[in-house]
Amino acid sequence: MSYFAPKSNKEEIIEYSYDRPIGITLLAIWIAIAAVIVLVAQVAFFSRLDDVSSLIGVSSYFFQVAVTFLGVLSLATAVGMFLGKKWGWWLALFYFAYEITRNMNAMISIPLLVEQYGDVSSQNVTSYYLKNGVRSAFDGFLIFYLCRESVTSYFRTTETKKWKALLIVFGICIAIILISSLLQ
Repeated sequence: MSYFAPKSNKEEIIEYSYDRPIGITLLAIWIAIAAVIVLVAQVAFFSRLDDVSSLIGVSSYFFQVAVTFLGVLSLATAVGMFLGKKWGWWLALFYFAYEITRNMNAMISIPLLVEQYGDVSSQNVTSYYLKNGVRSAFDGFLIFYLCRESVTSYFRTTETKKWKALLIVFGICIAIILISSLLQ
């Protein structure tokens, strides 16, 4: 059977659910809004981002490119999710895995920041752990949701080994974090 021929086998048509789950619609809208906010904020606060880049110790050019890349990647994720594309599912996995990796990196860095900046109240430290922990748990829940059968059938990724997919995206995220810390 040709890949370009329409499916006429009733079993093949029933096998996939082509209706977009409401959770995917809501996530796609949420990610699209976040992407637009990032891109608009970058343009609106271009010179301030230069100040932020020097504060965190990276070049202004690198920081601007990274922010643009994340904004465009987020927008592509939202579009791919909305359209039910396989690459949209992969980008969504990456999006949330990156968020988890970034939050975990922030939690690991808290003791170093306390040491670097000195006297910080234990309440502030606890709130940072709590904030990043809750974000990681929420993003983990969203990854769990993306791996549900109803969602994977919409994206036509039911045959994809979920543990392999997660290893790939988390491996990429960890590599990004390690490379960015080496560039600082």
